Amino acid sequence: MRGPVDFSRLAAAGVRGLQPYVPGKPIAELEREFGVSDVLKLASNENPLGPPKESLEAIRVALRGVALYPDGACYEIKRALAARLAMPPECITLGNGSNEVLSVIAETFLGPGDEAVYSEFGFVVYALAVQATGAIPRVAPANGEQDSQPLGHCLEAFSALTNARTRLVFIANPNNPTGTWLEPAVLRGFIGSLPDHVLVVVDEAYREYMHPDSCPDTLDWLAEFP
Repeated sequence: MRGPVDFSRLAAAGVRGLQPYVPGKPIAELEREFGVSDVLKLASNENPLGPPKESLEAIRVALRGVALYPDGACYEIKRALAARLAMPPECITLGNGSNEVLSVIAETFLGPGDEAVYSEFGFVVYALAVQATGAIPRVAPANGEQDSQPLGHCLEAFSALTNARTRLVFIANPNNPTGTWLEPAVLRGFIGSLPDHVLVVVDEAYREYMHPDSCPDTLDWLAEFP
């Protein structure tokens, strides 16, 4: 009879070293901890106003088909997004939140020996996704306190870490939790400076928090950087 199995020993090397992701605290827990009320929590990209009435009604209608498997190809929503964004449906990938999309990108383009670059204070999921694939993380030091964007992305450091083994560069714009961002011309120039074998992941999960004048139209860059 076999004894107890240590399943962690059977996991891939990158997965064995993963540390649990610690999400942001729920509002109720924050209120208890600090003895406050009426908290507006922005760290987890939640809408403090709640969902629109139209969304709630759409959910109510969709519940009629909750016993059926959904369309795995997501035909209807891809078609709607394609029309809104003026791009082909095949250019759209959907996921269970941006976390899943980031993980899928890492699983698709990274393997043992490959390298990925991200900022010192970038989204923690970049590190987790890279490590799980067995790839090598390259962490770019952030800007200093005296910079115009303290603790923001130092693109010179990104460039210095990019080499023949680099496959992915992750850039959150704007970046959570530092609240920093890259101006459109600066970001565009950096992307254009990278070699063709490097894929750039521009994470705009917090795009709505940016001032319109500082928010790049990255979808318009796809023709230049396919």
